[in-house]
Amino acid sequence: MITSLKHTCAGMARPMELLAPAGGMEQLECAVHFGADAVYLAGKRFGMRRRASNFDDAGIASAVKFAHEHGVKVFVTANTLMKDGDVAALPDFFAMLQNAGVDAAIVSDMGALSICKRTAPKLELHLSTQASCMNAEAAKAYYDLGMSRVVVAREMSLSDIARMRESIPDDLEIEAFVHGAMCMAYSGRCLMSDYMVSPSRGANNGHCAQPCRWKYTVVEETRPGEPFSVIEEDGGSFIMSSTDMNMLSHVRELSEAGVDSIKIEGRAKGAYYVASAVNAYRHVLDGEPADAWQAELETTSHRPYSTGFYFGAPGQNQGVKEYARDYQMVARVVSCGKNAPSPAAGGQVDASSPATGEAAGNVSRPFPQADVANQAAALGCYAAEIQPWPESGIAARRQAIASDPYAEKKGCVSLSFIDELAASPAQTHRAVVMCRNRFFEGETLEVLSPGRGVFTVQPTRLVWHAADDASPDDVERRREGVLAGADPHVVGGTLCAVNVANRTMETYSFDCAEELRAGDILRVLRTDQCEGRTIE
Repeated sequence: MITSLKHTCAGMARPMELLAPAGGMEQLECAVHFGADAVYLAGKRFGMRRRASNFDDAGIASAVKFAHEHGVKVFVTANTLMKDGDVAALPDFFAMLQNAGVDAAIVSDMGALSICKRTAPKLELHLSTQASCMNAEAAKAYYDLGMSRVVVAREMSLSDIARMRESIPDDLEIEAFVHGAMCMAYSGRCLMSDYMVSPSRGANNGHCAQPCRWKYTVVEETRPGEPFSVIEEDGGSFIMSSTDMNMLSHVRELSEAGVDSIKIEGRAKGAYYVASAVNAYRHVLDGEPADAWQAELETTSHRPYSTGFYFGAPGQNQGVKEYARDYQMVARVVSCGKNAPSPAAGGQVDASSPATGEAAGNVSRPFPQADVANQAAALGCYAAEIQPWPESGIAARRQAIASDPYAEKKGCVSLSFIDELAASPAQTHRAVVMCRNRFFEGETLEVLSPGRGVFTVQPTRLVWHAADDASPDDVERRREGVLAGADPHVVGGTLCAVNVANRTMETYSFDCAEELRAGDILRVLRTDQCEGRTIE
């Protein structure tokens, strides 16, 4: 169990924990990599975000082990509305959490609280925001019942929180949401999903279908079949669509008000969202100006931002777009090593001692899910196998393309690419990545890396690490690339030079001028593809 904060908070009135969502293992890894002090997640039952991947019992144990190895706490939610059938399963669930080493359970139901105290006494208890705790007397009552932390209702103002802090015990912690989606219903207790879809899609049991964000029309009862659009200011329809919260510029004020933990919403969000949001808040908590990182929060999918209820009413989403985003996450870094030439190899990389990211000091944290392309022990750079490019393969491909007038229309590889490949010099580092969205040879990619500002790389000498089920004959026939030889680290695997990485969750490597770290995020600005959903 972790007993202290992993990070300090520069210049803050009190140290604040940075708490990040983990809807799945990849999100948890990103939260840890980019500087979260704690994560919150859910099992397969009792969580308010059932659409997230979530964790089975073994997954929770693995998540706790990974997080604790890196000084990060793990809190598990059990905050849905509880029926008798749910309550019967809680003793075993809480006992499992305690045995797994979970640091705290987040509950709102009084029965769940009682069962947790009885069956898992070593677990700390945090009061969920679903309980709508908004006053000091309620907070003290929950404290007397065994709560060590209160997650205050999102409807509280900053001054409300400051008054609560003055009236509650010093060791009763206050946790507050600072970033992410806000619900149009009070503390998220919404019945619309049950009514509009079915009771099985109840929001209070983690199955919200988000009907507040659907497009609605009005029908006059004597004119059935004649819907009227619901139009408000500037032609937009936003009768139930709230803004998203963004308190990045006010973390110091939260500290002064007595908040102990700032919480990012988003267990249904992807790894890129977690990485970007955690990275921005970590930099500001570590003393950097918020203005330098506000633009980062515009790169993730979101509705228009406000400061929630902290300084008054947050207002509605009055824009014409929801969830606008111009950036795509294209890859996560598995490892990175130096392309250092070795005199023993005649100026080429020494195959007997290839540099790995970890050996070169380039890995900030392990990448435990890096079983990509069956490379459980993948080397860091593959430079020894890829340098120089096999002239025989390049010459054969050039001849095949030159003799076929339709060759360039049949595949992605062109004569210009073949010529560039033959002349392409090695850059300083070679990175191995897991592809998430397509990116191209020579394209400018932005890099998110903890402790550093956003910087760019341009991948060269791009190689697809084809798994053992990808036939070299198929690669040749489809003209997808130039065969660069067998993959020495994957039985039956093939290395293939390509000019585009376009296979999601498959492995690629490339040269780059900057040092990357395992777990870093690569993204690209594409305004023509990710503009968000337009409200018509």
